[in-house]
Amino acid sequence: MISIIITSWKEPNTIAKCIRSIAESNYSGLRGEYEILQVSPDKETLDAGKKEADSLNLSSKEYIQIKDPKKGKPYALKMAIKKAKGDILIFTDGDTYFGKQAVFHLIEPFENSNIYGVSGRPVSSDKRDSMMRYWGHLLSDSAHHRRSTVMEKVANREYYISKKDFFPMSGYIMACRKLKIDIPEDVLSDDAYISYCIRNLGKEIGYAPKAKCYVKFPQNLNDYYKQKVRSLGGFIQLKKYNVFQKDAQSRSFFIELKYSLFVLQYPKSIKEMLWSIALFPVRLITWLKIYWDRVVVKKEFKESWVRIDSTK
Repeated sequence: MISIIITSWKEPNTIAKCIRSIAESNYSGLRGEYEILQVSPDKETLDAGKKEADSLNLSSKEYIQIKDPKKGKPYALKMAIKKAKGDILIFTDGDTYFGKQAVFHLIEPFENSNIYGVSGRPVSSDKRDSMMRYWGHLLSDSAHHRRSTVMEKVANREYYISKKDFFPMSGYIMACRKLKIDIPEDVLSDDAYISYCIRNLGKEIGYAPKAKCYVKFPQNLNDYYKQKVRSLGGFIQLKKYNVFQKDAQSRSFFIELKYSLFVLQYPKSIKEMLWSIALFPVRLITWLKIYWDRVVVKKEFKESWVRIDSTK
């Protein structure tokens, strides 16, 4: 059985498309028994999800709502994981939607009994027609490049597997075997935390690039900083959980510098080249903000997790 966990808050305009992209089996490749668990704190998003589930004729066993007490995403995930009945859990957010056959490709790597977690490929749902939207394409494609470079392609298959190296799964679209992993309630990068825990158990991470999840990235610089300071800063926070046992930290300013050439090779026009160059000082400022929040002032979880309105 497969359990799909969707965390969503104040996303009544996007939750329906997210649910439909998974529940319509001819589109998603979802097979066999499944349950969709929507975890939301607000009535508007819960009502929108229920309306879409009814239109799809999902039964009470196929679609389940969990009222989130608004104690943070990690707490919501723990609630859903405890309630989930599936042997494999798929995680995504209510402001995204899956591509064709995404579930099929995401599940395929589990044919390898040593793979315990699989990341799909987040891609930008935006056009490549402005600097912020261009950055969304650039950053998501650079993550794809890194996963497909550091991990090993499996012969005659459409997925990769971690061996000596790996890159953490993406919370936008990832799947795990059901494990007893205690997610800290103040963790900022739950997807990275789960990824490192799986590796510390001696298990492998898979990457299924054909399992695409469409994401709307920040549309203004203020939201960009809010999102990246939290998500990237979560890798600094992970040190206190002692998860860097088998693998070293995979995100830092100096690690990113190694990708400078990719950033400069990515543009397809002079305008895009200027946008790529503009990303360098913005990324430097991002890491300075991260250092300030995580190392100097040690900002609390509730202060770090803020809503990004332009991605909705």
